[in-house]
Amino acid sequence: MSKNLKKEIEQDIELAKMMAIDIDKVYKKYAKAALKASEERIEKIKDQKYHGCSTREELQNLYGYDEITLAEFDEGIDFLESREERKRQLSLIETHRKNLKDIRDSWKGTVRELQDELDAMNGITKDNRSFIEKLEAEERYASLS
Repeated sequence: MSKNLKKEIEQDIELAKMMAIDIDKVYKKYAKAALKASEERIEKIKDQKYHGCSTREELQNLYGYDEITLAEFDEGIDFLESREERKRQLSLIETHRKNLKDIRDSWKGTVRELQDELDAMNGITKDNRSFIEKLEAEERYASLS
């Protein structure tokens, strides 16, 4: 195996690690911020248009005291129902976060694959035994000593 190939694989490993770290930062920072901003927009609408009402009964009280019109009451009911529907469905932002997580995991997998290839070139073999198999081997070794 040539030294250049090993060097190239080592560089690819570093690049893949950097990509995984950067995407993880985007996943944690941007996607959370986008989800928070979406929730804040919904709360702002609720506070401004519907006087902070969260239930149908609260809207009925406002309508009963002539604080909102019938049209505003109907819009409020639609708003509350659509808000509940949004909670039940997978939002676009959640889908985006899942996609970012999948991309991050893909780069982490690339790091492992490249590291395995490099280890194979360097003659390093992995211990693929399970935890229990390793314990049993240690017990056998200890009993021989």
